[in-house]
Amino acid sequence: MHPRIFAKFFWLPILLCPVFGSVGPAHDVPAREAPDLAELSLEELMELPVQSVSGVSKYEQSIRHAPAGVTVYTAADIRNQGWRTLSEVLRAAPGMHVRSDRFYDYVGTRGFTRAFDYNSRMLILVDGHRIDDPIYQQGAIGTDFILDLDLVERVEIISGPGSSVYGSNAFYGAVNVIPKRGRDISGAEAGVAVGTEPSGKMRATVGDRTNDGVDYIVSATQWWSRGEADFALPDAWRSVGALVAPGRLTGEVARNKDDMHHQSAYGRVAWRGLSGEAAYVRREKEVLPYVYYTPNDVDARGIDERAYLLLRAEGEPTPDSSLRAKLALNLYHYEGIFYPPFAAFQPFAPYADSLWASGEVSWRQSLGDSHSLILGLEHQENFRQDLGADFVATGLPYVRVRESSRFVSPHAQIDWEIATSLRASLGARYDYYDTGDERVTPRAGLIWEPDSATTLKLLYGEAFRVPNIAERSPSENIIANPAISPETNQSWEFIAERRFGTVWRLESHFYHVTSDDLITTISTNNPAQPDEQIYSNVQRYVTRGVDFGPSAYFPSGLQARASLTFQETTDAATDLVVADAPKRLAKLYLSAPIIDKWLRLSGEAIYVGDRRDAGSILSGVGNTGDYVTGNLTLRASRVWHRWDLALSVYNVADVRWSDPKNDGQIASAPRTAVVRAILDF
Repeated sequence: MHPRIFAKFFWLPILLCPVFGSVGPAHDVPAREAPDLAELSLEELMELPVQSVSGVSKYEQSIRHAPAGVTVYTAADIRNQGWRTLSEVLRAAPGMHVRSDRFYDYVGTRGFTRAFDYNSRMLILVDGHRIDDPIYQQGAIGTDFILDLDLVERVEIISGPGSSVYGSNAFYGAVNVIPKRGRDISGAEAGVAVGTEPSGKMRATVGDRTNDGVDYIVSATQWWSRGEADFALPDAWRSVGALVAPGRLTGEVARNKDDMHHQSAYGRVAWRGLSGEAAYVRREKEVLPYVYYTPNDVDARGIDERAYLLLRAEGEPTPDSSLRAKLALNLYHYEGIFYPPFAAFQPFAPYADSLWASGEVSWRQSLGDSHSLILGLEHQENFRQDLGADFVATGLPYVRVRESSRFVSPHAQIDWEIATSLRASLGARYDYYDTGDERVTPRAGLIWEPDSATTLKLLYGEAFRVPNIAERSPSENIIANPAISPETNQSWEFIAERRFGTVWRLESHFYHVTSDDLITTISTNNPAQPDEQIYSNVQRYVTRGVDFGPSAYFPSGLQARASLTFQETTDAATDLVVADAPKRLAKLYLSAPIIDKWLRLSGEAIYVGDRRDAGSILSGVGNTGDYVTGNLTLRASRVWHRWDLALSVYNVADVRWSDPKNDGQIASAPRTAVVRAILDF
């Protein structure tokens, strides 16, 4: 982004302030009296904006004092908007865009994602527990996410590098999903949803908090969808077939090739400072022929399974300290059947299996009334990291990797109140991997509140991502690179937040990110093996951007959020904008009560600017064009005191935009509608 353009956008949020209220000192802002929380119903409490988060520093702290930019969506937001997957939540967040190859969903933030890579640079957490697997480092955010969104209490979206707290993969940020507790259910729930694809979903949940203080919740979900019944196949698909295997890639429509089956379960029990939880998900998804150039007359699909068992303990050894410990056993399994061109369209079966244990202990010490020190140690033991693929017809292996690894990571953070209105946060983490990788990543934040209505943050952070198993290991036409090293980035960010009374808030983010040593494949220039490639640290991306927007929560129950993002991510070697990096984003979120707050109409509109794809083997590099899409949900809560009913329409205008994929582009899903009913017992 040109410096002059950046300067214009710097002042724009300030110029907009008079539209939303006075920009004078806090005492000049007429304040509405805060509501008495004791007089609010559970539904009304759920509609209030969240004031604290736990994912930024691994302890509960005020959003205003957290050394990061944070966006929070609550269970009420999820139900009001009818969001079905974590990717739909992230799509609504400022500065983020989501693309889908109709097999997996991928999140881009701060103008960056890679159309040919895994979802490995935004760490996905469940209440602070890492969900990304240790093979592909894939963060599941679509129908393969481990939790049913009906079980989510809130989603914390943390922008900026988070490696000083979480280590590898918190490259551009982290998403911390907080599940509901048994007290949030207080009995039992049965949920049913029916969609027009057609699709169907059933959920049963039991949870409560006993008089003895035992909090428990158990839930199970079954979900299926036929997807798009008739998917139009582009000419490029048939052209590949004519080029490499005449007669195999034929037809203009793929019929019934988009089905999905999801089963998941979650349980948690807690008493005093002890808790145990377990989660499991199995997602089977059929692959549209165009995704991997699969013949139209075969059944290609993939299965993902994830599970974890987690034990936590926390207490207060002294009045001014707290101790937390957790121990987890985790599992990931993947298997698929494909018919790719490089296998001469014969059945090809990739697989992955991993089993790992992780543990962490942390001590937080209060130093006086306004200071604190955190010391922690995290360890992960990857017992099994198996990756491979076989040619089904011959039984011969295409690639077979068997590995194990471990890392250990001490970390520390000090939060210090320099003056009444000035705070500092300084943290660092050292990660040591037995593969030879090691990294120290710092984070520093200066937080100033010149008055009670204004918060200013100046943040600096670094992050890294270690190479995954596929990037380290040799395979067909790929040779191992013993010199491959972690990707790194450095980020500067300035955040300005202004509150106008208790209704309006205006927030602006200005950021500059430099990403170095990005891993990609390059040719070895071996005359004897012209197709031979190697993974190497060769790319450097630079991102400059700003996003800003207002939000409002009115006493009537009307809620509004909006954001505008202007950003540019360029390759330092070519000075060209990189693939799947929109320069402009715009989001609008509205939710309004229609009848006495029990009937509510909610909607969102999303604009994504033009993006470049990563190129196609036939047509070269192309552009997707920009698009606007929107969703609407009509929700009736507490009907006959027990029912929660909703009708959602997704992609209301039936816009068919294109998303970049590993080779070329793919059309988005068409308009769908879903009717939901939840019964409380």
